[in-house]
Amino acid sequence: MLSLLIATITTSAIDSLNPVAITQQFVLQGLVKKKHHIWYFISATAIVNFIGGMLVYFGLASILKNYMDIILGKYFQLIYTTELILGIAMFIAVSYIIMNKKIKFLENKISTLKGDVVQPSEENDTLIRFKSLNPVSLFIIGSVATICELTTALPYFAFLTIILNYKLPVITVVLIMLLYNFIYSSPLILLYILYAKCQDKVDKFYTLIKEKMSKYSNILTPLVVGGIGSFLIYNSIINLLN
Repeated sequence: MLSLLIATITTSAIDSLNPVAITQQFVLQGLVKKKHHIWYFISATAIVNFIGGMLVYFGLASILKNYMDIILGKYFQLIYTTELILGIAMFIAVSYIIMNKKIKFLENKISTLKGDVVQPSEENDTLIRFKSLNPVSLFIIGSVATICELTTALPYFAFLTIILNYKLPVITVVLIMLLYNFIYSSPLILLYILYAKCQDKVDKFYTLIKEKMSKYSNILTPLVVGGIGSFLIYNSIINLLN
């Protein structure tokens, strides 16, 4: 049992060094209305990771996969046609974003030449509007991010492989999984404590990042949306033609 405890602590400590989740929390921490709301993001990360591990341990993940394969086989054309339409819609959205930026740029140029006072662009207030992030949004963001990372969580799957070799009571499995996910979430908890204690210093650093994000949002937004749209179109066409 001692060896299992050591394996749990070791793998969870390695798994906790997740730069993606830490970066996400750092950014979101500066965007929430109340700093304690970030607990919804942290709890979502731990809960989804815990549920994912339990599903894998008890073999429910394979059942869900088989069920999804049945749905995919039955509604194959509908699913990939919808994916294709969504990809095209994203390209249209990118075109709209680019054209809208060009129109605003020309309007500002004309206003400047006329000597009019240029009103602050809505684009510069984009990050400020994100202050409306509520607990539900934070929980959803944390859940989706964790689900996306579960497939690449090698330390977690190594840990699950280890405990599958033990014949453990259900309550023991639950307790071990709770310990694993507490350690897994500990850097996020420590980051919150650090922010609560040194909010002024962290906010200064966050303001610098916010300025950089505002500066490059014109380029990054079309690239991200266009990239996702390209993948959806490519994936749907490949599957529809096969």
